[in-house]
Amino acid sequence: MTRKSQATIRSRQKKNPRTAQSPRRVPPGSSAWDVRARRAIARLIRPDELNKHEQVFWSVGYGDELWDLFCACIAGDLGAVKKLLARDPALARAHYEYRTPLSFAVRENRLEVAAWLLDHGAAPFGVGGDLIRTAQDRGYAEMQAMLERRMAERHGASRKGERIAAAIRARDPAQVRALLDAEPDLLHAGDERSNRPIHWAVMTRQPGLIDELHARGADLEVQRGDGARPIQLTNGDYHFRGWRDVPKDSAPSPREIYEHLRARGAAVDLCTACHFGDLKRVRALLRKDPKLANRPSDYVTYYACSGTPLRNAAGGGHLEIVKLLLDKGADPNLPEEEIAPRGHALHAAVCNGHIEIVRLLLERGALPNVEIESSADTLSAALSRGNKPMVELLCSYGAARPVHLLAYSGDIQTAAAVFAANPEKADNPHALECAAGQGHEGFVRLMLRHKPKLAQRVAVGVRHRGPGDPVKTKSLTEHLFEQGMDPNFPSWLRITPLHRFAEFGDVENAAIFMAHGANPNLVDLEFQSTPLGWAARCGKARMVEWLLNHGANPALPAAPAWARPRAWAQTRGHAEVLRILDAFEASGRLPRRALEEYEALARDWQDAYATGEAGALKRLGDHFQFERDGEWDRRPLHERMQRLKRHARDRLLKHEPAAGASDTLTEDEARSLVARAHGYATWNELVRKSARV
Repeated sequence: MTRKSQATIRSRQKKNPRTAQSPRRVPPGSSAWDVRARRAIARLIRPDELNKHEQVFWSVGYGDELWDLFCACIAGDLGAVKKLLARDPALARAHYEYRTPLSFAVRENRLEVAAWLLDHGAAPFGVGGDLIRTAQDRGYAEMQAMLERRMAERHGASRKGERIAAAIRARDPAQVRALLDAEPDLLHAGDERSNRPIHWAVMTRQPGLIDELHARGADLEVQRGDGARPIQLTNGDYHFRGWRDVPKDSAPSPREIYEHLRARGAAVDLCTACHFGDLKRVRALLRKDPKLANRPSDYVTYYACSGTPLRNAAGGGHLEIVKLLLDKGADPNLPEEEIAPRGHALHAAVCNGHIEIVRLLLERGALPNVEIESSADTLSAALSRGNKPMVELLCSYGAARPVHLLAYSGDIQTAAAVFAANPEKADNPHALECAAGQGHEGFVRLMLRHKPKLAQRVAVGVRHRGPGDPVKTKSLTEHLFEQGMDPNFPSWLRITPLHRFAEFGDVENAAIFMAHGANPNLVDLEFQSTPLGWAARCGKARMVEWLLNHGANPALPAAPAWARPRAWAQTRGHAEVLRILDAFEASGRLPRRALEEYEALARDWQDAYATGEAGALKRLGDHFQFERDGEWDRRPLHERMQRLKRHARDRLLKHEPAAGASDTLTEDEARSLVARAHGYATWNELVRKSARV
């Protein structure tokens, strides 16, 4: 790193205390906590939402109490944890930006606290991440063993069920049979997400396999760790999406699988009956217990047959069932925990175009515009579908989008009127990030006109909630830096933009931020690693090379050892990253990359863009690592081509061509993509600097 860059960093740290990693006052009453805990908590940046005795929007619990619980879990203070949960037991399920009390306890290796939370309502799946992987990465053997034992005992979740789950997904009944014949107890073995074979047979829609498993003794009512029963999974779930992952030409429909299960005695819960429009079953269930109309399912997700009965009926377009539920007292604004704090029924009806149901729900008191986690809000859903009558109906009941969603969609006309009426509405860092991330330069300039210092409170690309996108154009990024954006601006867990760019292998934006003083050696609190460590953990080889060439220190952090780049590469099995790190350690420099390799990549860009040539697509996917978790190679050819073209057009600021028009990538455009992806502003700069290596 240059002296100028170091001076820039020191200057920015003086201006912005969030960036400086100086000790902070620890919470009162924490004098008994160990030094490690006190230091970790002192480095946290307390979010405003967790500094108030107000309900956290996306979670159960009050903000200040959740903060105290996070700190107690980090410290391993079981007494404090028990006191907080005695006042509000629901805090065990609380979360903030996908972090839970349990995830903090596991992260800090607080075995006693983690075990107690699991005994008192903490969920080991979903929000909070992969807890076993967290313990495994850090070498916490006792914690890992405890988590594996509890998940197996309570939810049937283990690695044991992975083989048979893979065979079912592969639609290989002979292999499934062979596994069950050799090990009959696999019939009840869950995979790492607690799916039993019967869950997978339903999600993959294989009626013959459902019957064979049932004949061998599979339980049609068995619940996963998230509460889902087989009959609720006829169209898959978040991880295995039926509309995407089940063959369209050979598999039965979700309704056919539903009827198949019913015929074999599977119980039909109210949410599932509402989704499939089974009025007779709905009436029978409500006659037996009218309170069911306001009782969410044990299984709450975005997907069909989960959540609330009214949401399922509304989304399915079953007007008579909607009327029945409302007459039985169903609340149109009944929350769905973690997903829809102000109700989900209206949103489901809008998304599926059921305007008469929307009208009825509004007449019965449904809020006209509610946000759904990761799905914008109701009015945005209507606008994005071009449903003018729906938009007018919602607006006639007072629907209006919040500023951050106006920013995300670039609705500058509405925003201009909002800010003119109340300039304080422009004081919204999240909205500025949304506008910049989507490339809405006019919206960004409008916000900064009203709030010139707003750029000092963002670093686009850092956020966990919301789009979290980097700025779409270099010119807009430069404008934000001119307005005071800090390249090292950290999240509440000290995650900087450079950490995020490293995670996604975004060398282009990393280069821009480094040019403005981003420090490649800052350590976050989530993984206790530098950006180089994040790149090594995620297997982003090109980013590892680039960071090493730009001042990243592979020996950091000093402690813990598991958080260093080489340890991450070993733990995660990234052989190419290990080779790069070893080469750098041996000689202090990286192997030369020939210009011919860059030229070959540019040709691959042209071939893949024009024809989808398999070899070119694979080489680009391998080199640039377009997708995580191996999804790139599993996608159909047309989908990979669409994504590739969209990526190229976004980078080149090209519009999508009109129907029938030529859509090609010139040599200069392909070379520009290669150069920028390796941190060079132009192809000529790449050629010039490659010649010096």
